[in-house]
Amino acid sequence: MKSKKVLFVFGITILLLAGWLLSVRSSTGAEVIAEQKQLVEQADQLAERKLYVRAIELYKEALQNKTSLTVDIQEKLLQAYEAYEDMDDYCELAVKRATDGTAKEEEYLKAAEYYVEHADLEEAVPLLESGIAKLETTGLQDYLEQIRYAYTLSIVGFEQILPTEDNTLMPAYNGEKWGYINNNGRVEIAFDYDSATAFGTDGFAVAQQNNTYYSILKNGDWYGADDGSSYEKMSDVLMVSGSHILGQRKGSYSYYDYDFEPLAESFQFEKMTGNACGVAAVCKDGKWGVITDSGKMVTDFVYEDAAVNSLGNAFAGDRAMVKENGKWHLIDTEGNRIGEQEFDNAKAPESNGYIAVANNDGRWGYIDRNGELIIDYQYNDAKSFSQKLGAVQSVNDWCYISIYNEKVIDEPLQAAEPFHNGIAQAETCEGMSLIKLKYFENE
Repeated sequence: MKSKKVLFVFGITILLLAGWLLSVRSSTGAEVIAEQKQLVEQADQLAERKLYVRAIELYKEALQNKTSLTVDIQEKLLQAYEAYEDMDDYCELAVKRATDGTAKEEEYLKAAEYYVEHADLEEAVPLLESGIAKLETTGLQDYLEQIRYAYTLSIVGFEQILPTEDNTLMPAYNGEKWGYINNNGRVEIAFDYDSATAFGTDGFAVAQQNNTYYSILKNGDWYGADDGSSYEKMSDVLMVSGSHILGQRKGSYSYYDYDFEPLAESFQFEKMTGNACGVAAVCKDGKWGVITDSGKMVTDFVYEDAAVNSLGNAFAGDRAMVKENGKWHLIDTEGNRIGEQEFDNAKAPESNGYIAVANNDGRWGYIDRNGELIIDYQYNDAKSFSQKLGAVQSVNDWCYISIYNEKVIDEPLQAAEPFHNGIAQAETCEGMSLIKLKYFENE
């Protein structure tokens, strides 16, 4: 009986203690808000007198505790930062509010404009993209389209420059010989070769001199020689794909190592593309099929043709364009047809962006990766999108358009290649040029 009484008293004590704690917490919360209001009132008075350095400290002190007033106090602090011309702290707070989902459109815009003024597109573009995702407004999208395609154009003076995946070391032709230049147009490997390929992912390229192919390193040193000492000399080299040389011997193309020794003698093709997305397109007996990197057949040899992109690949973004029964259509890496749409002409994908297609009038437009027409047929020629830009030809000149079909790089270009790693090769009336985006996202 005594123990029950003790338990009862203990239970009552616990309940009273809990009630006391709740009242204390409630009282404390009310006191915090009251203190915040007092600090904000003092800060407001200082801000009205333009004593921003003191007002800012009081607003910051009021924000030390998170309450229902926090968002409103942050807005006052933003106004003080702007009036005090402290845009670094303004942007820091705006980004925090963007992360919390409380930032307003004008905050995104002011912060982005400040970043742009200081040539910091790496901060401006992602901030605007996050705002577009959270707010139902066109103002942020309009500003993003104004700034995201900022670029420089440099005349480098060669007759031809080949695109590469990273465009850091590019094959170039000076009118007599081939060599390699960097992304600033400076010569890195002397112009001593009759032909040259892009460097593969292992850091090897193939260049030809005096009717002999050499595998070369990025410093220009020769690594291997196809000099006929072990095998019949190659008659052609397409490219270096992954860790393989794609070369032709005795009329057939196959895979070779950097010493020009065969890697898969049973694989002999009339034509072939580079390996991308785990697959490649190959041609035998006049028909094209798809194989995996390991050589397994994905499709039979049923296609009349396969489009090849600027890097020598049929696939990009897990899509390829193939021709069947006189018409072009999309397939994926498993050989599945994508959509029912057919096209009279087509370019290979360059990325996971829009793909250039043409109608029977020879006018070009763009489809998405599901085969749906996105930009209507209107151009004389076009190349598939990469890094959110597509090269198009209207009348004689080329330019680049955005995914909204707006001209965003409107130089008078005689030729234009797709962008890779933020760089595109283009021809102007003054010669070959490199166009560099100040901001880009690899796809």
